[in-house]
Amino acid sequence: MIDIKEVSLDLGERRVLESVSFHVALGESVALVGPNGSGKTSVLRCILGLLPYSGKITVGGHDAFCEPVAARTLIGYLPQRSAFGDSTAVETLRFTARLRGLDPGRSLAALERVGLAAVAHQRARTFSGGMQQRLALAAALLSSPKILLFDEPTASLDRAGQKSFLALAASLRGEGRTLVLASHRAEEIDQLADRVLELDFGHLLPERAGSAVLPLFPQRAQS
Repeated sequence: MIDIKEVSLDLGERRVLESVSFHVALGESVALVGPNGSGKTSVLRCILGLLPYSGKITVGGHDAFCEPVAARTLIGYLPQRSAFGDSTAVETLRFTARLRGLDPGRSLAALERVGLAAVAHQRARTFSGGMQQRLALAAALLSSPKILLFDEPTASLDRAGQKSFLALAASLRGEGRTLVLASHRAEEIDQLADRVLELDFGHLLPERAGSAVLPLFPQRAQS
């Protein structure tokens, strides 16, 4: 579903990714781990076609650089934090849908999918951190994407918010979606990932089974 071949990335004078290659099969869930600055978030942004990388990335058979629109229509992206204005939850989703050329009528169904239907007409800025993250996930689901990219999705949530979000993410996985997760939380990785890929300052290290890499990074921060 995602094929990354010899991808390198320079930001200014700094080499951020160095000849990174891996693939993610249809319905598979892969976690990217590594210390601060290792390139986890940069890999996600390259998949989205947001950074000027060298090498090749295909998403569902579409070249992420040459066919960015076709590639991105397959992807739902959840950043670590999302900002919401003064709109209600449903207004936020309807606006997002129109920006993406989607049917705004999908908005209520997306809110129901993430457990926010009861607060559809409340202002998003009043939501808890966990509710705002579920609203961001609803926005990512508007296009019924086959692929989900999660960037440290529970990093800013309290324990209850983390637990609720992980249960929701696990149910989405059960629907057969492909997932790439940048994370430093062992519980998140154990619950959501089939494979763990370890990045070390832009280099992809030899693959290990399960989440055995986690003790190598006791003080991870976001990349």
